[in-house]
Amino acid sequence: MSNNNNFKKIRTICPWWSCPSYDGIVATVDVKNNKIIKMEGDKNHPQSKGYACPKGLNDWQVIYHPNRFTKPLLRTTSGFKEISWEEAYGIAADRLGEVIEKFNPKSICATMAEWPSVALFMKSINSPNTITNRDLCQGTAETADPLTYGECITIYRSSQDFKNSKCILLVGTNLPHSCGGQWQDIKTAMSNGAKLIVVDPRRCEAAEFADLYLQIRPGSDGALALAMVNVIIEEKLYDDEFVNNYCLGFDKLKSHIQQYTPEWAAEVTSLSVDEIVKAARMYATNGPASYRGNNGVCQHANSTQACRSFAALISICGNIDVKGGNRLAQGPPGREDFVFGDFLKSAIVDKEVEDQTMGADRFPLWAGPDAVMRRPHNPSLINGMIHNEPYPVKAWIVFWNNPVMAYASAQKVIEAMKKIDFLMVLAYTPSPSSDLADLILPIKHLYEYDFIMISSYGSWISTMPKLVDAPEGCRDSFQILYDIAEKMVKKGYIKKNYLPWKNAQSFVEQTVSNGGPINFETLCKVSPMTWRPKYKKYKKKGFKTPSGKVELYSERMERLGYDPLPTYHECGDSAVSLPHLSERYPLYLTTRRVQNYYLTRGAGYPWVKKENQYPELLINPNTAHERGIKDGDMVIIETPKGSIQHKVKIFEGIRPDTVNGIYGWWMPEKKTEENGYLNTNINFLCSFYPPYDPEIGINCIQGVMCQVRKK
Repeated sequence: MSNNNNFKKIRTICPWWSCPSYDGIVATVDVKNNKIIKMEGDKNHPQSKGYACPKGLNDWQVIYHPNRFTKPLLRTTSGFKEISWEEAYGIAADRLGEVIEKFNPKSICATMAEWPSVALFMKSINSPNTITNRDLCQGTAETADPLTYGECITIYRSSQDFKNSKCILLVGTNLPHSCGGQWQDIKTAMSNGAKLIVVDPRRCEAAEFADLYLQIRPGSDGALALAMVNVIIEEKLYDDEFVNNYCLGFDKLKSHIQQYTPEWAAEVTSLSVDEIVKAARMYATNGPASYRGNNGVCQHANSTQACRSFAALISICGNIDVKGGNRLAQGPPGREDFVFGDFLKSAIVDKEVEDQTMGADRFPLWAGPDAVMRRPHNPSLINGMIHNEPYPVKAWIVFWNNPVMAYASAQKVIEAMKKIDFLMVLAYTPSPSSDLADLILPIKHLYEYDFIMISSYGSWISTMPKLVDAPEGCRDSFQILYDIAEKMVKKGYIKKNYLPWKNAQSFVEQTVSNGGPINFETLCKVSPMTWRPKYKKYKKKGFKTPSGKVELYSERMERLGYDPLPTYHECGDSAVSLPHLSERYPLYLTTRRVQNYYLTRGAGYPWVKKENQYPELLINPNTAHERGIKDGDMVIIETPKGSIQHKVKIFEGIRPDTVNGIYGWWMPEKKTEENGYLNTNINFLCSFYPPYDPEIGINCIQGVMCQVRKK
């Protein structure tokens, strides 16, 4: 932190706590006028190393958005009207209380489960239906990884020690675009001789640097992983010492994997046998190796088993918790077992309540007390709102989320929101979801109060000291939900408020100190604080699995009726599974994100609109020519579930049978639903109904069958 008259430079971090990049930021603040002036990348941050993406550099402008919510708003017959916080708390308490008394606490759901104030508020209500959006993101990996080695180490949480790797495998992820700091680590590794393998139907930026680029058929990633395991076992390239001492079920895997030959996988993936064998040998013989998967591998209706297959791949090669591999979590000195998010364990409701989690009867690996994530099945919740089955869902608390744009089958989400008794949205600015709310509560931006970011995989803590004061009418989510819970206790709707923090400040202080002498102010002086990573921690503590070993064969999965060994099945709604539809819908629809968008946020922000006026569909020139489509044309993208519009960008680097649209796009300048978001929202094209991923029940939201025609 440094001063220059009335201007102060303050080290902080990008406010998107669930973003994989964790960009360090240096903010310039005009203290006298309570205003942020600019943001720059922090060259001394241990992870981002000076890199900061457009989101991190510009998100502070949300604070000054002309349409920012600064007062609680109540829907009336003539529109929204401003009300006081006391009125808002009373309305929220009564409306939620009415649902509890008329129906049941489980008839209330809320997003997002990862945020501590939301999770503990829902425990106070005694509802098991605290929603996570992980099923829309990397929930398949966050299920498969813990089943295999007790925690999640293959996706976006900084677990990959790229800088020290000798081989890096990237599947369905484009790190130059999404994680610039980590991409710098990969470039450092490559300059020291590391090999790079990139798997993606679209020749993304990372693929341009690859030693081996595999342009795979969408949805067939698991087949590639299984065939690589086959080659490594057949050629005895695996880590014999690690397999013998730390893996459970290798002999069963060895027998099981014989069916998944490179020849078989070549037919499934449309790769060549030589490419598959080369990838296996490159990964297995250039250790230590690291692996990162992302949405491209996680968002299919066969992704849990695909992620289990990649987990087996890195396990048999001994690339777990070694320098240059995929690291296990490690908290700061004296708190080595701390993982940011472990507090959610205290938010779990009693078993008899959790048994009633929506979807627990059909997807016990995702919902209910036997699950890994222990969160409701989102399509089932929406069904409960619309059809009251298997039980009615009548109230929805939406925090830091935009379900209309984020969830599959947007039209069903809209129908559900219109049908329930009470929709409460906590937000910064308007969105298609807040437009449907009964009550809108304005929240503080993360730059308007003290907060922290902890990476137990990246071995650092960064403080986020408050940069500016919030508008008088805004409050942080901890205070809002604490106060509503207190109101509900006083009115007799609930018995206890489980939120121990009256506001965000008390949460931060408790998390930092943990009963010790250090406080937030002290931590700011050394932020970002780093610690030396330890490797092979499993030798002392084992893995966080029932056996204490890497479970290649999962008895937990077997007990719940699933394949205990990694396996492959075709997505239920692909051209292979539905050949009778393949002539009408011959293409695969995949998606990407615009770099200055964060999920569905960005459409209403001027700095985004300057760069991106309309969503673009990438299409192969041959595919476009067959349809009479030229660069810049407006096209209709059609699936069995509906149609939307994109603008065409001809791109030679995409498979001829695949197109690639933009996720999360909406246009607030358009005043009608159709023009504002239904005409451009990719999720309008995804199915609300089965086939789901058998293990966790996600919708297929990548590789959807489609057709493209000129408008």
